[in-house]
Amino acid sequence: MSGAYDDSMIDVSSDSFWEVGNYKRTVKRVDDGNRLCNDLMNCLHERARIEKAYAQQLTEWGKRWRQLIEKGPQYGTLERAWSALCTEAEKVSELHMEVKAGLMGEDYEKLKNWQRDSYHKQMIGGFKETKEAEDGFRKAQKPWAKKLKEVETMKKSYHSACKEEKLAASRETNSKLENNNNPEAQKKLQEKVEKCQQEVQKTKERYVKSLEELDKLTPQYMENMEQVFEQWQQFEDKRIRFFRELLLEVKQHLDLSTNHRFQTVYHTLEDTISATDAEEDLKWFRSNHGPGMPMNWPQFEDWSIDLNRTLSRREKKKPSEGVTLTGISQTGSDQPVQPAKTSSSLTVPASTAPAGSNPFEDDEEEEEEEQEAVEQQTTVNHISVNKEEIKMLVNRSEHSAHPQHPHLFCFYLCSMDRRSCRVSCHFFVLVTFLPSSSSSSSSSSSLCSSVPPQVAGCCVALHGH
Repeated sequence: MSGAYDDSMIDVSSDSFWEVGNYKRTVKRVDDGNRLCNDLMNCLHERARIEKAYAQQLTEWGKRWRQLIEKGPQYGTLERAWSALCTEAEKVSELHMEVKAGLMGEDYEKLKNWQRDSYHKQMIGGFKETKEAEDGFRKAQKPWAKKLKEVETMKKSYHSACKEEKLAASRETNSKLENNNNPEAQKKLQEKVEKCQQEVQKTKERYVKSLEELDKLTPQYMENMEQVFEQWQQFEDKRIRFFRELLLEVKQHLDLSTNHRFQTVYHTLEDTISATDAEEDLKWFRSNHGPGMPMNWPQFEDWSIDLNRTLSRREKKKPSEGVTLTGISQTGSDQPVQPAKTSSSLTVPASTAPAGSNPFEDDEEEEEEEQEAVEQQTTVNHISVNKEEIKMLVNRSEHSAHPQHPHLFCFYLCSMDRRSCRVSCHFFVLVTFLPSSSSSSSSSSSLCSSVPPQVAGCCVALHGH
């Protein structure tokens, strides 16, 4: 370097690496390397979670749709082709779980181990490598920075002397232009200018000399800084190369297109879909659900006593008819008349027609059901007992010479309407007067003989007639 220096050469606002303290960006890069290791580990961990979630979703999707396809109306070769999508999902799910295992079990652990071996934490905080970089650059820059500070001081002195010399010269010139020219004052101003000029020259020499000394230190300064910088360039080179190799391994785990198992999955899927045969599916449906099904056509059958007797289709459809007695109670005259409390349950099956029933039999059955409903209504009317007749019988017993104890028979009479599957129940009360216990049997017998046949059957069940 020449002895003449320009102010821009030592501009403190410069962003050059050679400026004092600007090596800190290189030191910060060491800390950034450790941070980048953490960032890449987080990146791999998040991708592994995505792979796992995607694999689980594929499995759930395949399982769900396999059940829907199996239970759905699709059949034949097209059903197998559709189900092949579920198989593909299951196989690809397994591959993505392997991707997740590769990212976490290999790549993540490898990066974690390299970080532990490359960056060593200190007890006081920070990393050992960061402190070594800071100390190395500071030591390399210290002599030159010290001389630079001296140059800055000489520069400041020189500039200050120049300013004073210019002010002194300006005052001398103004004094000469004034009217009241004082020779003694003029002489003092002239001496001041000469003194300032001498000071400018002196500070300039010191400033130039300081720059020359700084110039002599600069080559050594640059060499020392280069050495320290190259040391950490090599450190960063190791990190970059390691990251590159690691990312290539990550790519191998993520790239399923190079996996022969992945290729086999889609070759199989393509073959299964291509094997769909519309003619075969239509032929299968015709044979199993269409005109191709076998039929046991009706044939003449001769009667034989050895054959098992079976109910006809009409008899199977008709439910059992009759009257059901659900509750009977007997009370004496000393107890108030109360309806019998019975607990019974009746289950009426839903009317369901068997498969293959003839729909043209409904009209005939409707006519028969209407006729049966009329007969049941008539029977209920005959069975009903007039309340006035009961009161008359009770009054007659009270005025009789031989008091008789009234006996009441209470019961329900139920009938079922086959057509609407509804049960109609009616409560009945029968009153009889038994003079004594010995004649109770004959009185009950006479009573039962005077009631309608349906009710008489109930009395016989009670009294043994």
